[in-house]
Amino acid sequence: MGCTFRPHFGYCRRISTKVNVLITVSDDIYDVYGTLDELELFTNAVERWDINAMDGLPNYMKICFLALHNSVNEMAFDILKEQELHIIRYFKKRWADLCRAYLLEAKWYYSGGDVPKSIQCYMNETGASEEDAREFIRCLISATWKKMIGEQSMTSPFSKTFIEIEFNLGRMAQCIYQYGDGHGVRNHETKDHLLSLFVQLIPP
Repeated sequence: MGCTFRPHFGYCRRISTKVNVLITVSDDIYDVYGTLDELELFTNAVERWDINAMDGLPNYMKICFLALHNSVNEMAFDILKEQELHIIRYFKKRWADLCRAYLLEAKWYYSGGDVPKSIQCYMNETGASEEDAREFIRCLISATWKKMIGEQSMTSPFSKTFIEIEFNLGRMAQCIYQYGDGHGVRNHETKDHLLSLFVQLIPP
């Protein structure tokens, strides 16, 4: 989740978990369960941020929208109360943009297309082989890590804790997707890594 495991960052871990669950459920609604008409209504409800807009939704979408609406409002309330920052409009805009992007992908899929991945995009744009495209993406990832490590030593307006969390987020993403889609498609490599990290005992 990109979080630090220090005890006093429990709230951060809880919020990150909620956000990741909401993103995963929303992604499944757009990729698997919703029809285009339903997805249009769901996206409209999120953009309006109005619980009255969910009346025409099927029950599973109502549950998702209400969970999203309540969770985001609760997070914004906590931040306003504790830090005196009014950020609900930014949260709403982010979720609306995310749902709009999901809807565009769903429309492309329903029209007979396939949602292109980075390797496929590079192959289509350059005519490269799959092997060369994979190597190019690996080089991009490596260059991004070098840039992040270099910027770690620069003066930053962000706290060290925030930077640490961002690094952990990158590590988590690479761990999950290093051998393919370790989140949506189960594979032994990702499962074995997670078991060794969180379940199996470290030998003495």
